[in-house]
Amino acid sequence: MKICVSLGSNDPNSLKNLVSGALNNDADHLEVRFDYLDKQNMNPALEVVLDHKEKSVFTCRAPNEGGKYDGQEQDRVTTLRRLAAFRPMLLDVELKTLIDNDYLKDDFEALNCQTLVSWHSLDQTPSDEVLAKLLKQIAEFSTNAKIITMAKSMNDNLRILKLYGQAKSANINLIAFCMGEEGILSRVLCIYAGAPFTYASLGEALAPGQLTINEMKTIYDKLEKQRPDLKDYNMWKDKPEQEFDDIIKIINKARAGQA
Repeated sequence: MKICVSLGSNDPNSLKNLVSGALNNDADHLEVRFDYLDKQNMNPALEVVLDHKEKSVFTCRAPNEGGKYDGQEQDRVTTLRRLAAFRPMLLDVELKTLIDNDYLKDDFEALNCQTLVSWHSLDQTPSDEVLAKLLKQIAEFSTNAKIITMAKSMNDNLRILKLYGQAKSANINLIAFCMGEEGILSRVLCIYAGAPFTYASLGEALAPGQLTINEMKTIYDKLEKQRPDLKDYNMWKDKPEQEFDDIIKIINKARAGQA
């Protein structure tokens, strides 16, 4: 089960410690949040992370999708173009950013930069129709898609996880799950549904409902032993909500440090 640890700090030295901490905890990938950085700290931060770019997702998240960037939007876009030139494993770019700046797709392709095109809703999980439309829109820009929503109910998790069937049919590499306490089920199960990796923090959460890498590892260890059937997505993708009660109990016990 591959885990990408999200790292955000405006202090390059602190970022260096976060990178070391994530790698020491056997993180499979790193998400480097350049939106946390002031302009003067960008170069020192790049020096910290470039040795690990082959396993990293670089992003400079827009504020309206949960980012911390407080400068001008065009400066943020310029930062994304600059990050693309370093060719990380993936460059996470919002769907809206690509739509609003129609030259970016060609720029990224010219730089031979693989993009992860993302869409985030901080307040809800939209209808199934809207989710399906988003997936198709993203596919116009990249075969790597990320759709993250806010869960208001357990059913939101199940709806977001059903996107993986559509993504597989369209040959799209999808990462999709819900945020918030209600969304932890999909954060965990997205790996079993087909996501190449899920996200975790090293300590303090960078997004609502984000668990630590150690919590996620403990959860996966218990699920591997107690629910090996989860490896077959087709066996559980259409099950009703109550069928997931046992999984939620396992997750909660793992988070509480119970056997």
